Order: sequence, then structure tokens, then C-alpha cells
Amino acid sequence: MKVSVAASALAALGLATSGCTPPWAKNNSSPFIMEIASITGSSGAGSTLRSDVLTSGGIENDDAVVAVNIFRKNNNTDLGTTPVEHIYLERYEVRFFRSDGHNVEGVDVPYGISGPLGNLRFHTPGPGGAGEVENSVTITVVRHEAKLEPPLKNLRNPSSIILTTVADLTIHGRTVQGEALVATGQFEVQFADFADQ
Repeated sequence: MKVSVAASALAALGLATSGCTPPWAKNNSSPFIMEIASITGSSGAGSTLRSDVLTSGGIENDDAVVAVNIFRKNNNTDLGTTPVEHIYLERYEVRFFRSDGHNVEGVDVPYGISGPLGNLRFHTPGPGGAGEVENSVTITVVRHEAKLEPPLKNLRNPSSIILTTVADLTIHGRTVQGEALVATGQFEVQFADFADQ
């Protein structure tokens, strides 16, 4: 009888302690967490990117600067740093959607895109207060060819319509050991034939 009571107590303790791990510590199998810290549109309008579908010089792609943070799940100051824990950013994806639910690619919103990040390398995050590293990467959010296709082509002068979308950004990375890391973020993109400066 005493054995079964002790076993039950141990089982209950195991269940209680297993529920104490926060979700952010379990979001991947690597010892790191990757997050998108900020997204800045190249148009200089803060986090909103203004995409001009036609300028006096023709068409141009639109970029955004993305600040990516990587930090340790275990922030123990006794941990050392090692180059075998380097992290590489490999690729990104951008998908567009509208708040009104009209989200057909090539009709209501531009087609989603993906592109490489050139294996941008992060050095190992340090422990303790130095347990976070940040790097910025410039990504192309709207490619030239998107402005030659509907719905962006339909916004050209004399149209005065502004198409407001939300861009859903996903960045994929990996550790040297091959463990996957993913970070997501969203920002607003406004498409129109804006007045040329």
C-alpha cells in the first residue's frame, strides 16, 4: 500500500513539473529562440511600407529592413559560447492578405513570394545579460514583376485607389547542427500610384 501511494505521489509531481515549462521554451528542438524584433519599410514611413506601383522612372521593387533577434532558452551565466552553435538565416516568405477577407492571389492581393537570405550567420548568443544577438537583413517584399500583374497593375494612373494589405513575413533559419528555427511577423503594405516627388 505504501509503495502505491509513493508511486502516485511521484506521478503527480511529474505531471505538475512538466506543466511548468513555458510555451516559448518548447517552440523548437534547438537551444535557441529566434524572433523578428522590428520591420521597417524602405519608404521611410515607419513599419508601414508604401509601395508605388508606377513612378516617373518606371517600376521599382520595394524592400524592408528586418531586425532579427536570437537568444538562448537557457540564460545560465555559467554557459560558455562556442562556434558550433552558430545560426544561419536561410530564406524568407511573404504572403499578403486583406482585412476584408478578399485574399485571392493575383486578383485581390499580390502573389506571395519567397527568397534566399544568403545564409546570413549569427555568432553564438552569450549567456546572461549578453544572451541575445541581433542582426538586420534587407528583404524584397514586392518584386518588379508584381507591379506588372493584377491587382497592382490595375492601380495605375488615373486610378486613385489605395490597396491596403497586411504582409505576413516568415524567416527560416537553422543551427549548425541542422535544427530548424522560424520567426514570424506582420506589417502593413499600402499599394497605390502615389504622386511622384
